Amino acid sequence: MRNQNKQGISYSVVPMGNSRQMFLVGEPEENFTCQSDTQGHGETVPDYPRQIRNLLENCKKTAQKEGFAKNAALMCQFFIADIGKVELVRQIASEMLSFPPGAVMYVPQAPASGKVIAVEIWAISEKPAVRHKVVCSTPLPERVTIIEFDGMRWFFGGGFHAEPSCVGAYNRSLSAFGQLGKQLKKNKFRLDQVIRTWIYQGHLVLPEGKTQRYKELNRARTDFFGKTQFLTKHLPKPYRGVVYPASTGIGADDADVVIGAVAFDTKRKDVIVVPLENPNQTSAFDYGKVYSPQSPKFSRAMAVQADGGCLIYVSGTASITNSESRYPEDPVKQTEQTLDNIAALISGSNLARHGIGGFECSLCNMECVRVYVKRPAELAAVRAVCEQRLPDVPILYVIADVCRPELLVEIEGFAAAVRQTSAGVSG
Repeated sequence: MRNQNKQGISYSVVPMGNSRQMFLVGEPEENFTCQSDTQGHGETVPDYPRQIRNLLENCKKTAQKEGFAKNAALMCQFFIADIGKVELVRQIASEMLSFPPGAVMYVPQAPASGKVIAVEIWAISEKPAVRHKVVCSTPLPERVTIIEFDGMRWFFGGGFHAEPSCVGAYNRSLSAFGQLGKQLKKNKFRLDQVIRTWIYQGHLVLPEGKTQRYKELNRARTDFFGKTQFLTKHLPKPYRGVVYPASTGIGADDADVVIGAVAFDTKRKDVIVVPLENPNQTSAFDYGKVYSPQSPKFSRAMAVQADGGCLIYVSGTASITNSESRYPEDPVKQTEQTLDNIAALISGSNLARHGIGGFECSLCNMECVRVYVKRPAELAAVRAVCEQRLPDVPILYVIADVCRPELLVEIEGFAAAVRQTSAGVSG
């Protein structure tokens, strides 16, 4: 089920076993403004409190309307045009929201609409009863959400920053990963159970000494993962491929790095978790050293098959075939190629190639999409392509740098495959 309304909110609801999951994206209804001084004679500036309150009020109403109210949120990512307003967002959220907002991340990326804040929320229904435990992480002010349902245990973590004493892109990235590792261990999860990460890095493609900041991030991720063998208990048998979490590594507006993650654990034997690689793209972890001395260690997507369904976490995807960038300086063709890549990645034939048979999936099965646009002037062109090929899909557009200078667009998302029947495809 999908719904878009006039209050800046759009969302989809997906059944999974005995639960329902909601994927919601939202912005304030309007770009509310105010005068910059109390006399009313200053310049017109964005009204941060009003925009934040409007957004949160509409999110709250939507959650209540669809039965996703008390203790429902799993992960909440705020995208803020001025990261200095984080404390204001925290204060207003704690005042307005009657439910814990889950694993919270404050991402220094401006909404492409020009509004001051946007949000993406993942939530789960409470009926039937779900055991839901929220743990406040320390020393960070953000949260870790641990939830158990249908014999599965999930970790949603957000806002992992480096220790203040760390200096340099490599050290700060490694430290932020280390904070993730500590929270996994604290909550009785292991690194090899991580299925999805988000890495937001400021000044992504700028030089760092004799190298580049993104390349230093890749070096830190490689060292942090080490020889970890991911998800060995849940892979299809036999499985001989390389396994890394799905991931997005994307630019941010400040100079730092912040990381979020999803991890998964279960004793069930019937649950399959498998990374997906695109037949039209070189696996990122196999990229040549010309792109990064330590290749990016992530899979193109991660599929979770359970309870008759298949949910797919799609990594950040760009206009790349094989390992080469395509259509430099053409945002329309880059967006088309990016969506072509996602369509090939999540297709039923590609799922079957990776050991998950009996499903079909296409762009119309995307339930939530995030589009990163490098240059604000190209938003309209990118949006036109996305709205044509992803009709009615909840989409959030933000401004962010992409990992190669020539790439203008990156897209990630979440898909729910549908099971094939003898008569065709069933929902």
